Amino acid sequence: MLLRAVASIEKQTFRDFEVIVVDDHSTEDLSSVIPKNVIYLKTHGKGVSAARNTGLTAARGDFIAFLDSDDEWLPTKLEKQMDYLEKNSNCFVIHANEIWLRNGVNIKQSSQQQKMGGRIFAQLSERCLIAASSILVRKEVFSTVGLFDETFPVCEDFDLWLRIASYFEIGFIEEALSLKHAGHGDQLSTQFHSMDLWRVRALAKHLKNSQLSESETKALHSNLLNKSNILLKGFEKHKNFQHSEEVKSYVQMLFAEKDTALLS
Repeated sequence: MLLRAVASIEKQTFRDFEVIVVDDHSTEDLSSVIPKNVIYLKTHGKGVSAARNTGLTAARGDFIAFLDSDDEWLPTKLEKQMDYLEKNSNCFVIHANEIWLRNGVNIKQSSQQQKMGGRIFAQLSERCLIAASSILVRKEVFSTVGLFDETFPVCEDFDLWLRIASYFEIGFIEEALSLKHAGHGDQLSTQFHSMDLWRVRALAKHLKNSQLSESETKALHSNLLNKSNILLKGFEKHKNFQHSEEVKSYVQMLFAEKDTALLS
């Protein structure tokens, strides 16, 4: 899969780029199989966030794009996104649609998974509408919002996109510019349960975010409360209360925020 991903970069019609592969503690020696013009870095089992931050920090370009090792870029991905950013100098982040494949078969995406651009924090707080392998970001953005949160073993992209969307409008290209492959057992999403816990933690970071409009704050509160209640019901059902007090504290903060708003 890694070689397939790298090959899709080499087929790009836009040619001014560097490729960095970050190997997070694989059991194989990949240095002998990846192309010689690829920068090869290693981390030691620190997780996806640390791996991405390692590559991001080492990158010398003014723009950053991510490609998961199980995905592919279509040949005009970088060209069309760079062209968009050049024509829209006030745009700092852009993403695009993607094609979903499971065992080589195209998976139709539901209307709820429809991607979009603009000021999308409210919509993003409900569900992750940006794919890591579809995004292109001006590197200066990370000076404003920070890097991937290395305490997050999953949903680290959702956490970062929320921070970005709270500051920036997001550009969007309707055309699918990447392929997302699903159905293999080593996907992170198949290895973690209660992923909503990490989504709730990502949302809770914005309870005091002054960048948000009134409507965005309302959407944040609604989605955080909904996801928290689902988690608490799950904890009760499975008699697993390890994180219940933490989640209850977010709900209490929501009601405290509501009471404060009523008083003012």
